[in-house]
Amino acid sequence: MDKRRILVVEDEYSINDGLTFALRKEGYEVRGAFNGKEALELVENFKPDLVLLDLMLPDMDGFDICKEISKNSYVIMLTARGEIFDKIVGLELGADDYIVKPFEIKEVLVRIKVIFRRNSKEINKIEENNKAINGIRISSKDRCVFKNGQLVPMRKMEFDLLNFLYENRGIIYSREDLLQKVWGYEYEGDTRTVDVHIKRLRDRLKEDKDNSIIETVYGIGYVMR
Repeated sequence: MDKRRILVVEDEYSINDGLTFALRKEGYEVRGAFNGKEALELVENFKPDLVLLDLMLPDMDGFDICKEISKNSYVIMLTARGEIFDKIVGLELGADDYIVKPFEIKEVLVRIKVIFRRNSKEINKIEENNKAINGIRISSKDRCVFKNGQLVPMRKMEFDLLNFLYENRGIIYSREDLLQKVWGYEYEGDTRTVDVHIKRLRDRLKEDKDNSIIETVYGIGYVMR
């Protein structure tokens, strides 16, 4: 099996070098970039499976980079910004996770492993290939979603959340439960992460809040009936 490829985008040399060294010790193929221009070039040529992205870069806005690269790679934001607004913006632009500085490298390694493990489970899972509900068809094998026969662009985390709710139809999950079961660990971030992803799913499926296959159970969480 080919090594997973990880791109570290961080302008502080000590952090970049430390992450690169630790990731290589874990068996990943790693490249480092110190600004946005380098990052975009490496995304094109190196084609990373996952990007550790510092939002505060000297030449480009990290949010703009996130929006561009999250189409084809997992993205974990690295940021000194603690404001919930910045985290929500990053998630809305396609990031899969965020870690606030200062952080322990061990935490970064665990978050990465969780993302890759979740993806592998989806790929290797033996399940029905085509699942349909209200004109929406989910293909777990191909990780594709169709509505009325039209392909719906779906980011990785969005698909994982939609597929989980489908496989557990009729069960009401709190936001905390979804963070643990879909994100895969005891998530210490704000539970609005779930709300952001649910909103993005509804937008992509062109469904409004009151007429959606994902129902909001007020005061509790979400369910797919």
